[in-house]
Amino acid sequence: MNEIRKKQKLFKRIMRMIVIVTAIFLFVYIGIAPIIKSSAAVTVLNYSCDILVIISLVLVLLYYSKYSKLELFLNDVEGEIEDCGHYYTARKEKDIESYFKAVERDLKNNKFSFDKNIELSELEFDGRALKTKEFFYIVCLDELEKSDIIAYVDSAVYDVTVGNLRRKGNCVVAFICNGVDEEALSLSKAVTAMGRKNQLKFTVSIVDVKEGKVYFSGLNPTKCQQMTANYIMNCSVPIDDKYKGKEKLKFQNDLKEKMKNFDINDFKNGTFSVH
Repeated sequence: MNEIRKKQKLFKRIMRMIVIVTAIFLFVYIGIAPIIKSSAAVTVLNYSCDILVIISLVLVLLYYSKYSKLELFLNDVEGEIEDCGHYYTARKEKDIESYFKAVERDLKNNKFSFDKNIELSELEFDGRALKTKEFFYIVCLDELEKSDIIAYVDSAVYDVTVGNLRRKGNCVVAFICNGVDEEALSLSKAVTAMGRKNQLKFTVSIVDVKEGKVYFSGLNPTKCQQMTANYIMNCSVPIDDKYKGKEKLKFQNDLKEKMKNFDINDFKNGTFSVH
């Protein structure tokens, strides 16, 4: 991954430099063109402008055809690896029911419409909160497994995109539980982005009420990060260091090792899987 990342960043720097040089050259040329007397000089400058514009367009097209999706993917993976293993909640509730009620109260106080005990795609959600482009789905389980996360996130995706016909927004699927399977934690940092410009994002938030820990993608300042911090953890952003756990999760170390063998061709073919 590191070698591919170096090539991508180098290409991006070269592309930006050429585009900036082209823009400056065009700006200067527009300013001095009226005072140039020599037709030969004008011809040379015209050709130079054409060549620079063509080179810039080719580089931009090459970069975005080869690296645009890859860059987003690598950003997400690096975020998973570099993030804190877990965060500590600022809430004092130590059982699922009271924790759920506290989250429900804060969402309602912040003008979310809140529905309790709703069935979506044959799965029961304890709560669903909606406000313009912000979506919260809450599931209370005694023990959380990886298959639970996959099923409930799929159901939330269907409800947002088909049930509510949304193409832009941020969604948090929150699980409040007494225990978490280790495999389930491997999905706690995952970000699902949809749409042509990734304008619809889904993240997972896992609360282990007994341990007072929250597992989610909290490294980068995003709307989903803010929503989780504000309503699930009951703290503000940027997240204070006192809420950050120091230990990495096992899957983060495993993912770091796996990415050493990352192949761009496997990524393009859709055969490379992170989780």
